[in-house]
Amino acid sequence: MEERRKPQNMPRHERCSECGSRKWYLQDGLRFCSRGHQIEGFIQFDISEDKESGRLGVVSRREKEIRDSEKRHLTGADGKALYLEAVQLLLRNQVVWLIKQKGCRKEIETVVQDMWDLRIRGSSSSYPEDDGAPQKQTETFSSLSPPAKATTSWKRRSRADFWNSERGADWPMPRLPETLALCYVGSQLLRTPLRHGELLDWANNGCMPYKTIFHDLPREMQDRMPSAYQKALKLPLGSRLRGAELSKTVLELTLSYHLNYSIAFPDVCHVPLLIEFARLLALPAESVITTKRLTVLLNSRFSFPTNKGKILLLDHPEIHLVTLLVIATKLCFPLKDKPIILDGNNASFLPSLDWKSWKHVTSLSSNDRVPIRARVNFNKTTPSQLVHTDDDDFEAHVTRVLSCGGAQRNENAIGHFFTTASLPELAPAVPEPSEERDHGNTCQPLGGTPESHLEVGATGRSAAQSHEYEAFRSVEDLTDIAAEFYSAAGNVVGISTHLMVRAVYAQEQKMISWQKMRRGSRR
Repeated sequence: MEERRKPQNMPRHERCSECGSRKWYLQDGLRFCSRGHQIEGFIQFDISEDKESGRLGVVSRREKEIRDSEKRHLTGADGKALYLEAVQLLLRNQVVWLIKQKGCRKEIETVVQDMWDLRIRGSSSSYPEDDGAPQKQTETFSSLSPPAKATTSWKRRSRADFWNSERGADWPMPRLPETLALCYVGSQLLRTPLRHGELLDWANNGCMPYKTIFHDLPREMQDRMPSAYQKALKLPLGSRLRGAELSKTVLELTLSYHLNYSIAFPDVCHVPLLIEFARLLALPAESVITTKRLTVLLNSRFSFPTNKGKILLLDHPEIHLVTLLVIATKLCFPLKDKPIILDGNNASFLPSLDWKSWKHVTSLSSNDRVPIRARVNFNKTTPSQLVHTDDDDFEAHVTRVLSCGGAQRNENAIGHFFTTASLPELAPAVPEPSEERDHGNTCQPLGGTPESHLEVGATGRSAAQSHEYEAFRSVEDLTDIAAEFYSAAGNVVGISTHLMVRAVYAQEQKMISWQKMRRGSRR
């Protein structure tokens, strides 16, 4: 039995529950008050017991294995390489679409591939090499020899850009509109009739691979693409590509190819383009003939600029051509419906153009107008075609059959007491826009116009001789017919009405300067 220890004071606010004593002592591992009452809730143990008992086994710390975790988004050179791979995939899909859907020549794939190789040839030097990693040499195959190392420092001249490998990390990355520009320039090298405006429409309408570039990529490429490049790849889906931006990209691309590799692109085949523009604008043949005459007089060349310090809107070949077509049409067919005398002595006239009829025809085929469902021409409909018509067309056919033939269609006498009301004449069928009917639409404004009459005043001069050519400097100066005509001409090449007015006015000022210079040479 353990002997009794010296009493100690209890903590404050604590005392024996039986006698109220505030002193306690320890005996046999239990606590008692000074009067011998046991205080519950206390058991003594020896601290040394845990030390003497020992531990089971040996405790050792295991070092955590360091794992090389890859980042979700690539950075630096790997991110740039992934972006170039995505743009290259887009370019390939566009070329395949042009070949399969639009019937372009298969050689365009080789041409665009070589041009893309020249475009990204200097990109390999922009990736910093790792000293510890083995160096890998990427071989590029092309029909052209590798460019010689430039000894001069690069500078940006006008809109051309250096693709020199010495730029390193400052090497310019290709933008998404450059893929469309490469397709356009590649088609021009093959002399393929591919217009700037239709390429823009295909990209904006979603027919051609462009807007959904990011979502068309494999899932792994989407996850690893850097956020900055993700934003650039998602941008086409939320905004439309403007024609001015695409034309600027085409000019910058041709200038850069000439600056880096001395490549001169051939002139655009302007005669097929001119006829195509006149067909799309529903203009008569006189406009085409006058435009060709203007190109000869002005010595106009429809080529991409190479040695100009400042690039203007008229430097794009298609915009230059359509401005000449607009001016020629205004010369032949004034927007005020006044005829122009070609020969004052013989009083010969050009045929007049009914601009109101032209506006009506072009508005039917415009993209902004909701298309009208054309009625079926039942006069030439076969029974097999009638089976596949919908309910509305079939009811229209039955109504037309019942309304034909007069009183002979029903010989029953009772039927005479139930007269049918005279049905209104059916509206003429609205033809769907097609290449076969475009010629008819072109001739309709010219053929439907009344004949021109010569009005001679008291002095013997016709009223048409006082006609003056109208030049519009801004959009606010345009009349209703002029605004419609300029807007349609701008849609053909994919630019806005404002830019079309600027381009036409600039060409008109050039013609005025040419006239003054010609008059001065005659003197």
